[in-house]
Amino acid sequence: MGTQSRRDRSRHNWPAWLSEFASTAILLLVMVTLFRHLFGTEGPLGRALPSQEGRLVADAVVSGITVGLLIVSPFGRRSGGHMNPAVSLAFWLMGALPGRDAAAYVAAQLAGSVAGVAVGRLVWGEQTAHHAVGYAVIRASDHIPWAAVFASEAAATAVMLAAVTFVAARPRLAFLLPAVAASVIAALILLTGRWTGGSFNPARQFGPELFSHDLAWLWVYLIAPLVGGGLFALVRGRLPHAPALPA
Repeated sequence: MGTQSRRDRSRHNWPAWLSEFASTAILLLVMVTLFRHLFGTEGPLGRALPSQEGRLVADAVVSGITVGLLIVSPFGRRSGGHMNPAVSLAFWLMGALPGRDAAAYVAAQLAGSVAGVAVGRLVWGEQTAHHAVGYAVIRASDHIPWAAVFASEAAATAVMLAAVTFVAARPRLAFLLPAVAASVIAALILLTGRWTGGSFNPARQFGPELFSHDLAWLWVYLIAPLVGGGLFALVRGRLPHAPALPA
């Protein structure tokens, strides 16, 4: 596809932008709903899973399955199912997403994050504001320094992108993308969630942090995944014979 046709597509790609908004909003609504039932004072799921490990497994499984289903949904098929500014940044740096689309995707994802939390607040009421629920905000363990959280978030984002791009760049494996994305996200949450929260997605944290007014760590959860995604894209671009991603 030539440069001019890509520019034309970007000008008229508002359905994809809206799809990113909708899919990110759905993701955050699911997260708020999950946290309300896991950590709320009247959460039946929390009573069934009283241990921290059990709740982390539930978070990982639900997060991964939700992302996988959204990728194969009409929204994901329309936009590519990024739902993550770090993914959109990396795909732009790798030449798989026009710059105007990348900027619009990020804006739509952040707006969708706020919208999804807002809908969750309307649906579940004051329980979402309870400190234990915190609008599904992700928190690092008290004894973990910010530098370790930053490094973990950046590294997890790079690992996720490595798995996703390995599959996406190979047409024979492309049908596995939703399952691979779901599995890798779940595995990374299980590996990092107990210590750092396991976000590796600025949109996953943006809406919850704004609603909870718990902004001390927001910059880490916003910037670290972007650094990880950007570094991955730059390194991949220097690898010899790396297969091109579909534009």
